[in-house]
Amino acid sequence: MSTQIEKRPGCLQATLDVLGDKWTPLILRDLTDQPATFSELEISLVGISPRTLSQRLTRLEQQQIIARDMYCVHPPRYKYHLTSHGQELQGILQKMAAWGERFVRA
Repeated sequence: MSTQIEKRPGCLQATLDVLGDKWTPLILRDLTDQPATFSELEISLVGISPRTLSQRLTRLEQQQIIARDMYCVHPPRYKYHLTSHGQELQGILQKMAAWGERFVRA
């Protein structure tokens, strides 16, 4: 029996355009339970450069997966949080984590 992965061409690619790099799923994981500042994300994501984190956050904001709220005007400081689109990705991330758990134990 064959299981069809995508009904329309390009759907899987659209998901990979959001989740298809090393850091993005981890950023989304860290924003699952509560908003986080740039510094909090930087500490949590051991090994990520500030430039890479900034680029990923900007891209996720442009894709409307996350949004930012200013909490300090001078200097400008932001907290990042998942949008409704970002929250919809949680099921995918949970399945990835469950697969990883099974794979690591094997």
